Amino acid sequence: MQTIACLVIFTFSTCIIDGRSAAIGGCPRGKPMVYCLIDPCTTSTCPGDKSATCTANYCGGCNAIWTSANGKPAKCSTCPSDHGVVQCFVDPCKDKTCPKYPDAKCVANYCGGCNAEWFLANGQQVQCRTTASSS
Repeated sequence: MQTIACLVIFTFSTCIIDGRSAAIGGCPRGKPMVYCLIDPCTTSTCPGDKSATCTANYCGGCNAIWTSANGKPAKCSTCPSDHGVVQCFVDPCKDKTCPKYPDAKCVANYCGGCNAEWFLANGQQVQCRTTASSS
């Protein structure tokens, strides 16, 4: 009885996540479908192509696949060609403050490194010597 209940829960989860029955078009061999706590498109952006649309892909990971209006893969990176996007273990803005401009907003920049950039409400970029917050 327990095996049947687990199977039902797994099938139900797959249907909810993928939006279709697992029997219809599963994942390729070697890339099993995974369960993600959130839709990968909710945490992904495509700044290089504002008209691109995101499709969640759960085969082998929690993947956000961006497609341009013409149906081809979108060019999402705004990084210069000599500074590729870097995967960081921690958000460069996490627990950082800007003492010189306390109202400045930190924006993570992953071009060529794990960079924290600071901006005022009017969009002006400012230079900060970031410090870890004491919270």
